[in-house]
Amino acid sequence: MNERTQDRIFAACGIASVALMLVGLVIGAAGGREFATISSTPAQIAHALAKPAGTAVWIGAYVEILSFGCFLAFAVWATRKLGGGVLGGIANAAATSYATLSIASLGLMDAIEYRAGHGIGIDLARTLVTVNEALFVGTWFLSVFFLFAAAPLAVASGRRALGWSAVGVACATLLLTAVSLDNLAQMANALWLAWIVWASISLARVPRTAVSTVAAAQHA
Repeated sequence: MNERTQDRIFAACGIASVALMLVGLVIGAAGGREFATISSTPAQIAHALAKPAGTAVWIGAYVEILSFGCFLAFAVWATRKLGGGVLGGIANAAATSYATLSIASLGLMDAIEYRAGHGIGIDLARTLVTVNEALFVGTWFLSVFFLFAAAPLAVASGRRALGWSAVGVACATLLLTAVSLDNLAQMANALWLAWIVWASISLARVPRTAVSTVAAAQHA
């Protein structure tokens, strides 16, 4: 496999990781998945857990888990494209931890859904919802660690816009998470997903200098 083909495959993994996550969310929501949070009232939690989860909920959860396999492939490739080294190792560790914690959060969410409609108590449900949200919020900080490690690599490799946007998304995530866990921080998470797509496209493109060099060699 030549490098150009490899780049296209791993870039597709980055885009697929976002697409699969969103598709999984849509399928789960269409199947009746309820999204209780730490700000939900006891009545809202009771309503969310009143009915058993349908088949579409499990299909959506399955698709979401697949997205993190694609993300790991993207993250390892991206850090290698940007130069690797110590910062690349830190970014890879953050990416691996991000995927691990995300799957743990999804597993806990699925456990809550599995108990829905089977007499789970409100106190236990609230505890599980709180732990799940704590894990989910933890993934935001891991995405910040990845972005701060990848940013200087991107700037050093000549991809300044990609690098500084990583810093911007990381700072926005830290700021918005401190302000609101349920609303504004979700917007920061959307920025993180958008950055993954942009990074996938940006890193798969052949730099202009490389194109100019090839063109010059052909006309020599």
